[in-house]
Amino acid sequence: MDTAVWVFLLYGVTKLIEEDYTPQFAGTVCLLFSCYSLQDMNDAGWIATINNYLWPLAFFVGLLLILKKSLQGHPLKSMWGGAGIILAILACNHEQGAAAVFGSIVCCMLYMAWKKIKINPWVWGYLAAAIASLVFILACPGNEARKQTEISAYFQEFPELTLWNKLDMGITPLCRYSIIENSYLFLVFLSLLCIAVWRMQVASWKKYLAFAPIIGTVAVRYFLGEIKKFLPGIVNIVEPMGLKGTYISGSEWSVLILFFYAGMIALVLWELWLVWRADHEDGLFLFAVLGIGFGTAFMMCFSPSIWVSGVRTYLFWQAALVIAAGYLWEKYLEKPDRQKMIVMIAGFAVLSFIVHTDYILLG
Repeated sequence: MDTAVWVFLLYGVTKLIEEDYTPQFAGTVCLLFSCYSLQDMNDAGWIATINNYLWPLAFFVGLLLILKKSLQGHPLKSMWGGAGIILAILACNHEQGAAAVFGSIVCCMLYMAWKKIKINPWVWGYLAAAIASLVFILACPGNEARKQTEISAYFQEFPELTLWNKLDMGITPLCRYSIIENSYLFLVFLSLLCIAVWRMQVASWKKYLAFAPIIGTVAVRYFLGEIKKFLPGIVNIVEPMGLKGTYISGSEWSVLILFFYAGMIALVLWELWLVWRADHEDGLFLFAVLGIGFGTAFMMCFSPSIWVSGVRTYLFWQAALVIAAGYLWEKYLEKPDRQKMIVMIAGFAVLSFIVHTDYILLG
């Protein structure tokens, strides 16, 4: 069943991005997913992570395929409409899945209203399923009891956290994971986004500035050892964060890393804005995909299990990077560029396999 879920997930993402399913692009999607940090799947044991995270993601992608038909104005037959209800319920069986389903349906409905596309009644049913699931998750006595248990056992300081602390914990760990740790998907996404900017009719300085996120990521990830010879304290930016987030009162280095993260986020958003200016639909799609993926990880800052759950909660964010990277690949790369990029992605996939398999075998 796990194999079937993986195959369906890979097929679904390919079909979601590319209308005509081709073996070449399917292979690209497989390579992109091969860049996923495999060690994340072992964060809470393989069975728990696959059943509780990977399966809802696959159901969510299946629902997106049905929503895509509705966005294109195609009528939904009863068989597909009913299948969508089942997929929505199964995807919403997971808190992050419920948030992703709700966010994606709202985005779809806003887009359909903007384009004056009639909203199919089945879509309202999917929205009702998502809302009902979110209400149940928030009101379930078992979830409240689990929250209190986690506070007493793992995170006793959680009730005392300020809103700033929670926002810090929701944003900066994801930045650290994507930029500093071995998130090869993030590097692939930044590279493809940079290529998209270079293919636009924009000023030269904007094209060169598009390299900044890649340079910043590579510098802090691979060359801190050299940089610390000139700035010894900078190595502190990769130290583990405190229980209240990255910011530590009186530490100038925690302020530096916050400014660094803010600058990286601003540069990526600026590049996405350039894509939006060139093509509104491309920009909206990328903002929606990355926003939903980010939101599923960010929402964990409101739960005391944020540190216990670990990096497996970034699965939806990683999937969002795959979809965004695949979309940029399909829309902005010519054949010669694709041949070069496929070598780079394959290299990252092999590197990811070596690094993370070694972690599993030795750990």
